[in-house]
Amino acid sequence: MLSDNSSIPTSVQNTQTAARLYEVQINPFRLEYVTVKSAPTQSKYNLFDYIVIQYYKENLLGQIINIKDIPEFSSTGRCQILRLANEADFIRKKTLQKQAQDTKQFFEDLFKQFKIAAKVVFIDYDLNHYKTYCYIISERKINYLLLHETAVDSLKTRVAIKQIGVRDYARCAGGIGICGREQCCRVFLQNIQSITLTMVRHQNIFTEPEKITGNCGKLRCCLMYENLNKGTQQ
Repeated sequence: MLSDNSSIPTSVQNTQTAARLYEVQINPFRLEYVTVKSAPTQSKYNLFDYIVIQYYKENLLGQIINIKDIPEFSSTGRCQILRLANEADFIRKKTLQKQAQDTKQFFEDLFKQFKIAAKVVFIDYDLNHYKTYCYIISERKINYLLLHETAVDSLKTRVAIKQIGVRDYARCAGGIGICGREQCCRVFLQNIQSITLTMVRHQNIFTEPEKITGNCGKLRCCLMYENLNKGTQQ
């Protein structure tokens, strides 16, 4: 989420006059930032509106999840808002999503063919079907070169294979934490910070690994809150 200028990509921090910056959720694993030069009082785009943005040659359907008034920055950014989404856009998106299961199976078979240990977790397309996005999780860094060429030849679109972290996947999949409540990352955490064993030692926690790890297999995010509270008390 946007809170101050430190959250804004450095490519959009050139300042001149008033403008408005929109944080747009394209899918569970992708955010884009778009500027509108008009004064905030003249803006026709509101929080939680669905809009269509242009990203190079792609038209993307997304939802505005945050708005921030900022000094104007260069208009050479990679995104621009085309319009509010209409019924035809949602129908088009739904039609493309029906193809996602077949595309997911295609990539799963492709990874097996190339003997790559990876799990396909999400498939997405732009509205023009210009590009196919495949989101995966894997325990190691993957070289996609040959696999990518095969995918492009078979799908007849541009292809982007994105390797995401297990924390990002857990946030998308959801689940119940050890506390009995829904995962923090699913409910309200926007920026997932690094959790370290130093935080565990700082709190004098000596217990089984299962009790300090979340559903993602990583150290629980709530250890960060407890670490902050411990520091305050001291």
